[in-house]
Amino acid sequence: MADRNYGFTVPLVRALASLGVAHACITPGSRSTPLALALAEEPGITDWPHIDERSSAFFALGIGRATHFPAVAVCTSGTAAAEFLPAAVEARHGRVPLILVTADRPADLQGVGAPQTIDQAGLFGAAAKWAHDLEPPAPGEAAPGLAAALAARLVTTALEPPAGPVHLNLRFREPLVPDSPPPIGGAEPPVVLPGRVLPGSAAVARLAAHVSGRRGLVVCGPQDDPALPAAAAACAAACGFPLVADPLSGARAGRHDLSRVIAAADPLAAAGWLRHTPPEVVVRVGALPTSKPLWQWLAEHPEAEQVLIDPAGWRDPGATASLVVRADPTATLEALAATAPHPAPGGWIDSWRQADAAARTALDRVLAEAAFPNEPEVVRVLGEALPAGALLAVASSMPIRDVDAFFPARPAPVRLIGNRGAAGIDGFLSTGLGAAAAAGSPAYLLAGDLSTLHDLTALGTAARLGIKATIVVIHNDGGAIFHFLPQATFPAHFERHWGTPHGLDFVAAAQVFGVTATRVHRRHELEEAVAAVPDRPRLLEVRTERAANFDLHRRLRRAVEEAITGL
Repeated sequence: MADRNYGFTVPLVRALASLGVAHACITPGSRSTPLALALAEEPGITDWPHIDERSSAFFALGIGRATHFPAVAVCTSGTAAAEFLPAAVEARHGRVPLILVTADRPADLQGVGAPQTIDQAGLFGAAAKWAHDLEPPAPGEAAPGLAAALAARLVTTALEPPAGPVHLNLRFREPLVPDSPPPIGGAEPPVVLPGRVLPGSAAVARLAAHVSGRRGLVVCGPQDDPALPAAAAACAAACGFPLVADPLSGARAGRHDLSRVIAAADPLAAAGWLRHTPPEVVVRVGALPTSKPLWQWLAEHPEAEQVLIDPAGWRDPGATASLVVRADPTATLEALAATAPHPAPGGWIDSWRQADAAARTALDRVLAEAAFPNEPEVVRVLGEALPAGALLAVASSMPIRDVDAFFPARPAPVRLIGNRGAAGIDGFLSTGLGAAAAAGSPAYLLAGDLSTLHDLTALGTAARLGIKATIVVIHNDGGAIFHFLPQATFPAHFERHWGTPHGLDFVAAAQVFGVTATRVHRRHELEEAVAAVPDRPRLLEVRTERAANFDLHRRLRRAVEEAITGL
């Protein structure tokens, strides 16, 4: 049986490596031994050891986000496999390529009380793009190229638009450890040539006619194509449109044309700017924007005709898209720019630039008067001090909203990523650390205290694996975002069920796990720490107060409202 197991896993792993898979995340377990040994022996794949499966899968997801290529996460059977589900959900909704391989017991041990045995076939349901359940065949029982062909299908399916997770469930029989060294090599996988869904000339002509001469916006939501920002900037210039750049779109920072980027779109939308200066047409690419005031306005104003460009899926929760282009967004924006449509009426782009400048001036004034530390200013420091080429992973909830509102447009490139597919806070540290491990550039994580607490053991992974990352934790002792929501109107129950104070000292906790940690009290301390790239993991704790944070955000909003009055 060992020959049966390793005669399949070794060629499978060899084929994955030849296809470009370079990382595997492995958690300890007995049933997964044939996979773990094959991956550990494969020189083309870096094997990252993890203690718990949930963190391991999110670490692999982070690698996929950083590299645009799937990593493999491997686990043993039972509840270990179920721990992969949160990362699978995020990968599916966030369009991140990911290969999940779960070890299992053979079919005759299902439903008879065998230990550590659950029904793992199709375990991830709709979260998986494709799932396959297989007992490795004995030598000579199947086509010699089966393992290589399966590897090619796993990689290709994970990558093809929309990218996402695939699941392979392998049922291993004992013995699980080979008597002799595992075999080497195997058949070469088939060559798969990926393609893009390009827009047809008729679709481009209709799109050009739809936007020509009208007051419009290009809205770039979260997305991962590094070529899209330049295409979006070129399209905005050709149409005479402002470019509303979500921080996770890649269009907020970089060497493309930033002259039309509206960095303060979220504060402007919250202050009512869209009511005063409504667009006639909105060209939207990527996922739903982070800015709730922006997407709520779009959902409530169908008279602003929305054009959604997406090769797959249907990212239109408000059901307000009037024209849907099922094609590659980058190629479509490039083609639209090349048609040289009639630009928007004179003064349209100037009015948006004036509003953006007025909003940023108002924000600067209020923050200059506010005591540090405060949460918007932490984001501003990161926006100014991050070294060129850095990667910044941003947690969901308040951190990403503050980054959307306060992270400046900057020509020095920095890549921002976040788990906005399902927008959960779980697994954030592991995702960021996985991205840091594969990015090959200075890496930073901006976390809230609850997202850090939720994934605290990932600090041990950072220390054990020596991952060079700076983790900035905004510690306001609970759920700050709920102060902005209707739950805050129930003071008798608010702190117990939404505020959820925990009192943890993250500096002490990080030191327990072996991570260097300090508490930051002054702006210049944070600036200096961010500018100095470490050679080991470190944590910076910034303590703020939830009620004061809510009051500061209210003052910032009022200042922007006053600044745009009369424009």
